[in-house]
Amino acid sequence: MLELPHLDTGTMQIFMDEFEKTDLESLHLILVDNASSHTTEKLKVSKNIIFIFLPACSPELNPIERFWKELKDWLSDYSPQTMAEVSELVAKGLKSFSEKAMSSITSFEYLMTAWMKAIA
Repeated sequence: MLELPHLDTGTMQIFMDEFEKTDLESLHLILVDNASSHTTEKLKVSKNIIFIFLPACSPELNPIERFWKELKDWLSDYSPQTMAEVSELVAKGLKSFSEKAMSSITSFEYLMTAWMKAIA
């Protein structure tokens, strides 16, 4: 998990550089939208990482949107007073979701079918 102040090509590059270090041997498919920080030719992406682009203007297809809803629902039980408190709560919330819970929230059938075809 990385907390970055905004999303642009520079911060996306920081994320990609850190992500790349986690597993140099495996092929990674990363689902992204068409934000300019994801599509720019300036972004350096390792050969073992492949971006899968969602259709434009289709947040309902993006599993992260469902996850953010769950996280926001979880955060609604709290009343942070500062951005530091928000940051701490988000980190706590992210860590509270088990792998099984994350999978149940984000494993859209169309993605799992595509994934199975991609690795076959």
